[in-house]
Amino acid sequence: MAAQSTVSDPRSRSRGIGVATALMTALAGGAVWCLIALYARHDLIALSLPIAALIAWALRAHGFVGRWSGAVIAIACVALASAYSLYLQAAAQVASMLGLPLRAALTQMDPHMAIDIARANLDVAGIATIIVAAIIAAAGVLWTLGRRTR
Repeated sequence: MAAQSTVSDPRSRSRGIGVATALMTALAGGAVWCLIALYARHDLIALSLPIAALIAWALRAHGFVGRWSGAVIAIACVALASAYSLYLQAAAQVASMLGLPLRAALTQMDPHMAIDIARANLDVAGIATIIVAAIIAAAGVLWTLGRRTR
């Protein structure tokens, strides 16, 4: 009688790490986007495009190439990065208007207020850019190179 292996499949572990990496890439990208946008004094929605490429790269590196589940995760991560950046930008806007530190504004501000400010700052072109970024991320994950024959 053979003993059953209790070691999990390394591919599923790599995919789990890939999801975590994509989520952390989205959050880090959103934070960097916010910092650059605050420094430039513009919302810089176009930064969602390179963030989408980084998210797709992270998912591809962890075994999600050509998988619809990876495309869905990529879209969710681009939406997370965009929402996080716009939320932080709204909090920074409130903090500057009230003369508060950003940390105080984040803890004291009602989340609905930040969401309303972020939505007011977002125009049709910005929404379209975020949608294009999500499509790029999904396409980047789904894109496979054709099999090479020798």
